[in-house]
Amino acid sequence: MIATYTIWDAHAVRTWSINPVAYMVGTCVAEVLVYTVLLRRRRAETVALARLQWRRIIAFAVLSPLSYILVLYAITIAPVALVAPLRELSVVLVSLFGAFVLKEPHPGRRIVAAAVVVVGIVLLAL
Repeated sequence: MIATYTIWDAHAVRTWSINPVAYMVGTCVAEVLVYTVLLRRRRAETVALARLQWRRIIAFAVLSPLSYILVLYAITIAPVALVAPLRELSVVLVSLFGAFVLKEPHPGRRIVAAAVVVVGIVLLAL
């Protein structure tokens, strides 16, 4: 699935010559509009969670767009066949983080799933 996003992103920034930062801002604006509509009925819960987790929200608000911009710039200078597998690596890292740091349930399943994704990454890279 992420490989599909990467191909679309490559098309947008290469074919249409869109600046990666401008493209990221546009996608973020679209996401904010969608999530605002989806969360309007859960406003109280959303505000309560934001007050409780504001540090994590700030970190995510900075790091997530930054990582996306880096991927977009990588797409402009490297073949998509190299960038897409590396982008998939985030799925592995998040899965392992959940298993080992957050102590989420079923760590064995998470590790096996991460291994399957690694195999997929290797196959994409070939």
